[in-house]
Amino acid sequence: MWKQIGTALIAVWLPISGFATERTAPDIAGSLDGERREWFILSHGNDSNASFVELGDDINIDITGSVDDEAWEGAEALSISLTMNEEQLANAVVMHSIGATIAPPLYTSEGGKVAVTLTRYERSSQTVHVAGKIEGVLALQIELGEPPSLDEGIEIDVAFDISAQKIEF
Repeated sequence: MWKQIGTALIAVWLPISGFATERTAPDIAGSLDGERREWFILSHGNDSNASFVELGDDINIDITGSVDDEAWEGAEALSISLTMNEEQLANAVVMHSIGATIAPPLYTSEGGKVAVTLTRYERSSQTVHVAGKIEGVLALQIELGEPPSLDEGIEIDVAFDISAQKIEF
């Protein structure tokens, strides 16, 4: 009987205890093309949409924010790739997908006029915490091999605050 009571208590406790992380705020938020937008970094165990690798003196941070706070979807995703060298931002690429994948057509900072500024960068052995702002105009790239066009660009003004997990090969 105690075993059945214990099992029932565990069954009641599990759904409310923390297997699913409740979001209080998005990881990336601001405006895109004049509309208020939010993106979430999803993770499950060691899988995360925010990760980093060490390549020599560089640390490459890849972030993909999803508009759905529960499902890993590529549609309307915001991808941010940061390259850090000696704790300084060396390069940044920002892309906003139109379809379900990060393939043209999409909006990109390459060929656009985008400024990425960091307000925080902290590194431990297995995590990187990075926060900052992305402002400017993303250019539309219609097809692979074609240059992005600012004529059909969209304005971006978002802030992000992210913890990325280290990937080791």
